[in-house]
Amino acid sequence: MADTLPLRFRMLHYVSTVKKASPDEIMKALKPEYGTEKQFTKKVFADHLLDMKANHILEDNDVELDDKGELLIYYSINDEGRRLLKKYLPKGWNQT
Repeated sequence: MADTLPLRFRMLHYVSTVKKASPDEIMKALKPEYGTEKQFTKKVFADHLLDMKANHILEDNDVELDDKGELLIYYSINDEGRRLLKKYLPKGWNQT
């Protein structure tokens, strides 16, 4: 694969490869690439996801309570998010 993408864009790319994903699932998937970075926190991931939702490139489409009683929000990519990936995703990265 090509060089490391900026975290927010890589999160968008990851969400494009699954039907839906929670912040915890995205963190687990991206830990090998970004786990040593200072920005690798649940708060940062949640903030990025909320920002992408506010910018209409992700949708929140499912919610549930985890075993600790915390709200889990699941996100999926929409057509605008796919368009953004198609336009800016570097060669060597696959978009699904």
